[in-house]
Amino acid sequence: MRPNTIDIDVADASLTGFRSNITGAGPWVPTTTTPTDGLAHQISIRNDSVTDYSGQTFTAVGTDANGKAISEAITGPGNGATVESTLYYKTYTLLTASGAGISTDTFDLGWVDEVASITYPIDFYSPYACAIQVDVTGTIDFTVQETFVNVLTGDAAIWSNISALASKTADTASVATIGATAIRVIVNSYSSGAELQMYTSQPSCD
Repeated sequence: MRPNTIDIDVADASLTGFRSNITGAGPWVPTTTTPTDGLAHQISIRNDSVTDYSGQTFTAVGTDANGKAISEAITGPGNGATVESTLYYKTYTLLTASGAGISTDTFDLGWVDEVASITYPIDFYSPYACAIQVDVTGTIDFTVQETFVNVLTGDAAIWSNISALASKTADTASVATIGATAIRVIVNSYSSGAELQMYTSQPSCD
């Protein structure tokens, strides 16, 4: 595996795709269906009213960081509360609500600052670990994750944090586990203008 550089320059989530005072049962769409940074963000639903919608389900539809179609059922927010998706959306095309009774209450939708990069396959045949170095600019909290699922066959990855690269806020270097098939970067939080570069290198098996 040749040395590789991955640049992640996250957009200001508060300015991207945000839509306020939505009403009715939907389907609802954001002001723009794709974040400007090309990364996958979690999405938020804020309940502006005093009505409790935690008994309802909101279904999000879109694509993940790799462009694969995804959908998710999100438990609704309580009065004045905000809920977030579990999945990360590179495109988010619509949101529908189960049940009725939303005609007069309003909600706010938008992407938030939890971000996932695309999946980067690494050489799981190599007897050597993939070395990873992350260089940060600005204020950013990140985690590098790994999977052992063969993502090249299209199987859904099961992600685990690389402990030495979990919830870091400064330049850090470590390695993936030998036998891991792919890695990705999760941005847990950031301030506007922050970015990171991830450098990887792994000797081949010959």
